Amino acid sequence: MTPSASPYGRAAHQATQADHSGGCPGVVAGAVLRSARLSAGISIATLAAASGVGEETIEAWEEGSSPLASVPLPQVEEMETSLRNAGANPHLVADFAAAAWCDLVIVAIADHKDTTCLMADRVANEIAFGELLAWSLTGNLPARYQPYADPVPLLTNSTLIEQVIQTLDVPLRPPSS
Repeated sequence: MTPSASPYGRAAHQATQADHSGGCPGVVAGAVLRSARLSAGISIATLAAASGVGEETIEAWEEGSSPLASVPLPQVEEMETSLRNAGANPHLVADFAAAAWCDLVIVAIADHKDTTCLMADRVANEIAFGELLAWSLTGNLPARYQPYADPVPLLTNSTLIEQVIQTLDVPLRPPSS
């Protein structure tokens, strides 16, 4: 599988190993994971057991300190299956790839890397990518997340937020209703 086919490829692993000046390298995917878990009404312990990982791993993914973009695809797929089986909102689970891609773009910008290839990928053109990026920068919470998250920016470093906005030079998509 190529990195273009999934954000969980080799390029993602390398990008998330870089210096993460400006915040947690997996904050967007972590927020999506937490929201999906909450939508299923399950605890961290339950998701960890169903996914075959430790509770600390789920906690690190949710807080963004261990990015989902660097997790092997089979492990992410198992977690997605566990969430679906537990009754998670399927739209939230479907957002994992776009969320991980947002994290990769943000880390690349924080590390002053060229984002041309990342932004040329089809994932960057998905509506979910724009919505999640807007949430991370402005707190503009997509409607499907409203029961599970607060409408606050996921990124807290104002310098990084400005850097992402300037680098991408694209209007942030409003959340879907």
